[in-house]
Amino acid sequence: MSHKQTGRAGALGLAAVLLAAVAVLPGVAAAAAAPPESEEGGDPSKNPALDLTKGVQLPKRDVSKLPSDFAGAAKTQPVNPNWGKAAYKPRTRRDFFGIWLNQGGIGWTPGIPPGRGQKAPLSPEYAKIFDMHQANAAAGKPTGDITASCLPQGMPRIMTMTYPMEVSVAPDHVTIYAEWQEQTRRIFTDGRPLDPEPDPTFYGQSVGHWEGDVLVATAFGFRQDTNLEASGLPKSDKMITYERIWLADDDTLRDEITLVDPKALARPWTVTKTYKRAPADFKLMPYVCLENNRNPIGADGSIGAILHGND
Repeated sequence: MSHKQTGRAGALGLAAVLLAAVAVLPGVAAAAAAPPESEEGGDPSKNPALDLTKGVQLPKRDVSKLPSDFAGAAKTQPVNPNWGKAAYKPRTRRDFFGIWLNQGGIGWTPGIPPGRGQKAPLSPEYAKIFDMHQANAAAGKPTGDITASCLPQGMPRIMTMTYPMEVSVAPDHVTIYAEWQEQTRRIFTDGRPLDPEPDPTFYGQSVGHWEGDVLVATAFGFRQDTNLEASGLPKSDKMITYERIWLADDDTLRDEITLVDPKALARPWTVTKTYKRAPADFKLMPYVCLENNRNPIGADGSIGAILHGND
């Protein structure tokens, strides 16, 4: 557990101990079951935040007339007759809004399938890790893809976008929402500092700034157990990504990604991802991995399958 999680865990642990102690003290449990009223709970009339007489008031709504069927509910919202007929046009060259489709396949380098063809500049130590994943896959016991057990793809693999991604731009951040496992990455552009000692997470921390119409981002603090692609192409928890993201034209978004990893890579590795704008009527679909988890993980870490080709 990291030093930043210790304080939170310690507080939660202390709370659990106190609750357990309360449960065994005679006469205390009943009192604990009825917390005293305060501004944050209890009598609503004593909580200023719950006072509905303040601020903007809405006219009374006759809820008895709200439709109870989907067809009726659909008619309660205005419909744009031109929706889905014309592609979105960026308002500025910094306007990345839209749904984008990854080009070039699921390998880390666009146009090259996952595996040895990537010719990754791995360090000797991490080349051995990659060789192990390749050998396990050849033996029918793949170990290189944690997403098979429904764990997130992590950063920077989220930018490969097996499925579509939706991008939106706010004044202080850019949001990248992946249909794949419904994961979200935010690149903050509000000038916040990058923590040089972050707690490792699947997507780390991403901070960027604008250089003209190019979003220049830096990200690090990624978990060790995520890889660059399904082949098990490895990275370390010391990896840093340096990105330059821009609109090549109204319907083409590009992301130049340079990977710097003092443990896993012998030298910086740069690839450029290309995304094309989805059709105007394109919609993202729900992705709930755990509702269709057909890849149990064995005790040895290998990725199994419940359904096979003849099933």
